[in-house]
Formats: sequence, structure tokens, C-alpha cells
Amino acid sequence: MCVTGWRKRYQFLVLRQRLIAAAVLSCVVFAPTQSYSECTAKQEECVALELSALGKPGDTIARAREQVIDILQHGNACSAWFQEADPDATEVFRSLHFAMEMKGPAYVYGIRDNERGQLLKHPWAARTIENGGLNSTILLNANGPFFNRTSEIMQLDPRGMLLQPGGNRLLVVSSYAGNTPEAQITILLHELGHIIGRLPGDDDSWDGRSIRNTSEVERDSRGCTQQFQRQHQSPQFRRLGRRRKPSSARRRPRKRQRRRLELGGVF
Repeated sequence: MCVTGWRKRYQFLVLRQRLIAAAVLSCVVFAPTQSYSECTAKQEECVALELSALGKPGDTIARAREQVIDILQHGNACSAWFQEADPDATEVFRSLHFAMEMKGPAYVYGIRDNERGQLLKHPWAARTIENGGLNSTILLNANGPFFNRTSEIMQLDPRGMLLQPGGNRLLVVSSYAGNTPEAQITILLHELGHIIGRLPGDDDSWDGRSIRNTSEVERDSRGCTQQFQRQHQSPQFRRLGRRRKPSSARRRPRKRQRRRLELGGVF
């Protein structure tokens, strides 16, 4: 996405967040006797309506959102890690709004680096405003790994010019395949980390900061996906590389593989 396009999108998100905050404030001012449970129920209803307006992608977001809330509201390593930055991290997540970027990047870009070998940059999955707090908006890329499992590779020359298509590639979010519950949970938690100031800023560059932040979410809040996997045992909920190979395949000599560095895009 060009800088000008993202700047306009960023300004739109800021304006939208301010309007949402004003609406919430008006509810507090004009309905001071409303109980906490009533406020929460009304908020959930508003978010549900927003997501239903997005159609099938909204259903996918709604499922992932419920899974994250279910994880965060239980005492575990995951919720404790986020609460170090904000004791009300769960309520902050409940307040979040979601939007779709329909024209976001869709390709995995590959470029060969003399020092690091083949670099593969996946399309970004989501973005939000750093330290946005309550009622922030998460922008999800309709062409990214939140909704898709594979993408076409576009190989670039050292100057960044397109050389040729390079087949399809499995999209990944840290160690999880794209368009899986674990990947979607990790993406939303990554964005929550930015919103409450738990993670430093990153962007859609080749420097790898985004994937380092995602790895930190997975490492330091490992109770999140582990708890989800315990609650939802299913063959599709698999970590990459965990499937055992046939014994005959394991006895074959391993071929030497070229180095590849996969760069994610959650920021």
C-alpha cells in the first residue's frame, strides 16, 4: 500500500475512533444509572451488529473474538502477560471495533539477500493505532493470513522490481498456518498488544520487527493458544511441523535446504 493511501486510511481510523469515543461518552453522560452488565450487553450487541454487516468475514472475526475473550477472562499466563500492561486488558479487547481492508496486499514477495538468503514477506494481516486504548479499531486485510491459507509468490530482483511469479506459498503467523483459529487468535492478541502498549511499534517493512513482536506474543503469552487447543481438540488445530511423517520418510537422508526467512505482517 502506498504511503499516501495508508495515511488517509490512518486518518480515517483516528476520526472513526474519536466518533466512537464520543458516542460512548454520550451514553455515559445521558444514562448514568445504567449498570455495568447492561453497558457490557449493549456494547456486545453493537459489536455483533458491526460484524454481521461484514457478512461471512464478520462471522470469522466474531468467532475469533469470542475465543480471545474466553481465553483472556480466565487466569492464565496469557491474561497475566497482557494485564502487566493494562489490568483491564480484557475489557479493552471487548470494546474493540473491526474494519476490513478489501484492497490490501495479497502476494508473498520474495527477494534474495546475500547475507540472509531468500527472504519471503507475507501480506500483512492486521493493523491498528499504537496505544489506542478503549474503542480502538483493528483493520484486517481481506487478502492476508487471517482469512487465507495460501498466497501466490512474486519474486523480486535486488532492486525490488518484479521478476516472475514463483508458485503458491502457505501463509503463516509465527508457527501457525494462515486461516486457522490459532493464527487468528495470535493476530488479534498481537493487535491488542499494540493497543494497550504491551508491544513496541512495527510496520510492513523487511526489517522483521512485526514477526519478532508476533513471536513475543506467542512466547510470553503461550497460555493463550495452549488453552484454546485444550478446549477445542481437532485435527485442523495443529501447529506447523507437528504432524509426524511416515517412518520410511523419516529414514530417508535429508536434502540440504536453502535458507529462507519468513517475514510476517501483523502490526
